[in-house]
Amino acid sequence: MEWDNKDDQAYGMILLRVNPSVATVTSSTTTANVVWLALHTAFSQTSPSAIFTEFKSAISQKISAASPAINIMAMNENFQHLMAAKLIIPEIVQVMILLNAMPKEYDRVAQTTLQTTEQSKLTFVYIWDVILMEHGRVKVG
Repeated sequence: MEWDNKDDQAYGMILLRVNPSVATVTSSTTTANVVWLALHTAFSQTSPSAIFTEFKSAISQKISAASPAINIMAMNENFQHLMAAKLIIPEIVQVMILLNAMPKEYDRVAQTTLQTTEQSKLTFVYIWDVILMEHGRVKVG
């Protein structure tokens, strides 16, 4: 009896906080546990639309010469979200996308880095560091 009351309270609190637009997900549920599982099942997977939005954001990033770290962090976050959605972009492809997003004035740095670095060492983080070092050099110079 006590458990039923607690379950009813929890069930009611969940339903009160759920947006009416998702009522179809919760309409056939009768306990807090079942409503929670229904919501989890409905919303725990990333939709193809959300995956595409993350992908498009990653490949559309342009790195600012004034403050490259912000754009690089945003791109990295896009890749992390894609990985969480089980869409894994190979490291070398991430590197190429990052290099392509570099400001035109950094083209020389991109070419030099590609010519002098083994492919196995070309990682997103490595190129991130190269860009930040060039930004620091240009800023000081």
